[in-house]
Amino acid sequence: MDYPKNVPGSGLENGKFVDEDAIAGTPGSLIPASWGNSVTQEILNAIKAAGLTPDEEQTNQLALAIKELSKPDPLQQFPVQVYRRNLLINGGFDIWQRGASNQAPNIGGYVADRFRCDWNGNAGVSITRQSFSLGQTEVPGEPACFLRWQQITAGVGATTHRIYQNIESVRTLAGKTATLTFWARSDAARPLKVAVAQQFGTGGSEAVVKVVDVFQLNTAWTRYTATFQVPAIAGKMKGVNDCLTLSFDLPLNVMQTVDLTLIQLEEGPVSTPFEQRSVVDELMLCQRYFEKSFASGLPVKANNGTNTCISTFTQVPAGNTGQYGMTIGFLVQKRVQPTVTTYCPADTSNQVWNQTMMKACTGTTLQGVTDRSISFATVTPVNSAPGQTLQLEWTADAEI
Repeated sequence: MDYPKNVPGSGLENGKFVDEDAIAGTPGSLIPASWGNSVTQEILNAIKAAGLTPDEEQTNQLALAIKELSKPDPLQQFPVQVYRRNLLINGGFDIWQRGASNQAPNIGGYVADRFRCDWNGNAGVSITRQSFSLGQTEVPGEPACFLRWQQITAGVGATTHRIYQNIESVRTLAGKTATLTFWARSDAARPLKVAVAQQFGTGGSEAVVKVVDVFQLNTAWTRYTATFQVPAIAGKMKGVNDCLTLSFDLPLNVMQTVDLTLIQLEEGPVSTPFEQRSVVDELMLCQRYFEKSFASGLPVKANNGTNTCISTFTQVPAGNTGQYGMTIGFLVQKRVQPTVTTYCPADTSNQVWNQTMMKACTGTTLQGVTDRSISFATVTPVNSAPGQTLQLEWTADAEI
């Protein structure tokens, strides 16, 4: 862009526009239509490049465009802190601490970490972790996993078929512009309603729900995005376990297969590329809400077998006497004091086991639980000897 130096009759002086001088009798400069159009187009190009829609009545769009376009390129090598854009955890469905599928067609809850899958109306649903083939080109960025909701029983009278994540703190994005992006496909053309709900927690104000959009899914992997305004929370009252919920509502009472991956919720009016965090970082973020003693890949249940147990302690007192003051520290500090559940590695009873002699131990009584550790009051081995290694499994649940 430059002044219209090569346009005849524009009347520039020293290369710039001048006003008419009535006293001196000199005319002012002219603004040629071609130059005025080019200036306007230059500004429009910047606005559109930032993902904004030109608006004649809005006078701050160039400033907004500059702000968006000046954000760091996600491909540049900046420290990881620059990239904490995605407010969701495990949006690529890489982490499944509870196992790679739900336990039964009638059992929902948390399956992939941080995402709940709930349904009613006697529906039968299989929630599974699926893997992308290496080098596939349908979804860019070489993602590894996606979540599959496969409804094997339609059910009747359902009111909820939902995949959702609770984001800690109702203050999240309050009163701000947000952008949601995700990839999805279905076995047939189906609507998928997406909404956010400001949950003010127990003892707080009533929840505020805002529908983001109703997206029409098809059989091919497709990128969907929407920009929306999150309601302000002035005048509301916050209670316990407040959060912002992002939910995907599937059609009710139908047989269906829906796949989701690369879900990103970020501040601002522009959809940016999916934030690729390392699996190590993603696991640590998940463990703030849920952690298990089970070896990686094992489902959370009793009777997984003693050879894979990774939570052990040694019998120090004399044989057949109680073990006191056992404390197990968490790998990651929990959001709140978690709910701890113990499991037996070798059968379905509430016992731990002697690794070498396979004898039962009784009384896995919790003495104390904090956001950092578990303490057991006593574990009493049966027919054990000092120095033998004892095993138990546990989970610590601090989900919102």
